[in-house]
Amino acid sequence: MKLTNKILFVFLILLVLSVTAYKIVFDSKVELIPNPFDEKTYYVAKVFNIEDKVPDTFELKGRFIVYLIHTDTLFVRIEGPDNLINKYMSVERQGNRFSIASKIDLSKYSQFIKIFCFVNDLRSVKASGGAMVSLREFTGDILDVTAEDSSIVKTSSSKYRNVNILGRDNATVMINKTKNATINLYNSSNLLLTLDGGEVSGTIEADTDFGLDGMVKKNNVERVRSNSRQRGELK
Repeated sequence: MKLTNKILFVFLILLVLSVTAYKIVFDSKVELIPNPFDEKTYYVAKVFNIEDKVPDTFELKGRFIVYLIHTDTLFVRIEGPDNLINKYMSVERQGNRFSIASKIDLSKYSQFIKIFCFVNDLRSVKASGGAMVSLREFTGDILDVTAEDSSIVKTSSSKYRNVNILGRDNATVMINKTKNATINLYNSSNLLLTLDGGEVSGTIEADTDFGLDGMVKKNNVERVRSNSRQRGELK
């Protein structure tokens, strides 16, 4: 091969490699932002009035600390860094559903966004992305709880007649009192449940942890595999 051809060949290879590298960089679309929790961050509180569309379904996706509190004064308050709340948070209201989600991954930070939801009715909660959700002083006929992605959902001073629980992917659900419960636990999820003379049914998969307390009338729980862990007694 002549020297000229060799030079041309090498040039073509370098050109292909350059174009490939350029495409990889610009196709990644990864947005880099400064640490939203550093000492120079300006913290704000953003309030959303929800009295015009009173929601009973809340979806929380992100590494938040969330307080759902029963009250007649209805609003949502979000506290955290201004750039994070104003640029990288999604807040949507649609009918009876209110959803809050982070547009970026907050798992590498030790701090949390705090969210306070003051509502007079609550029928459904879905937590994902590492959210920590606390329900305070609610009562009702039915509550649907879904916890995913290492999220935690906990009730405090609350009592429902029926609770439907779905936990998966290292999530934890703690229900302090309900009469009846339907449970579905998957992928290393955990459940602590206090029943008040009712029934429990559902499915418990392998590598899950099920803790039971209170009075249980009867049960119809299918254990998918025998190595799921259980504390308490199912009669």
